[in-house]
Amino acid sequence: MEVSVLKLSAVVFVIVIATWAWRVVNWIWLRPKRLEKFLRNQGLKGNSYKIYSGDLKEITLMAMEAASKPINLSDDIITRVFPFDLHTVKNYGMPSNISL
Repeated sequence: MEVSVLKLSAVVFVIVIATWAWRVVNWIWLRPKRLEKFLRNQGLKGNSYKIYSGDLKEITLMAMEAASKPINLSDDIITRVFPFDLHTVKNYGMPSNISL
């Protein structure tokens, strides 16, 4: 009797862990990749999905570079305020998945 209770507990534990692991993998990897595929099938272009930081490193570097350059009152501020979005539109065209 006691052995079967331990076996049942182990099976339930494994099922709970497997369910949790599947949900985490789906949330972190599968769902974003499906969304990316869906957007590409609709004609939107852009950077591919990166698991942890996404485009954060590129966005930060471009913002720091844009902030380090002086700007005049007559200059276009788009290059200063939205450098990553401007870069994405220049590379992939207007219908692109900006900052997903």
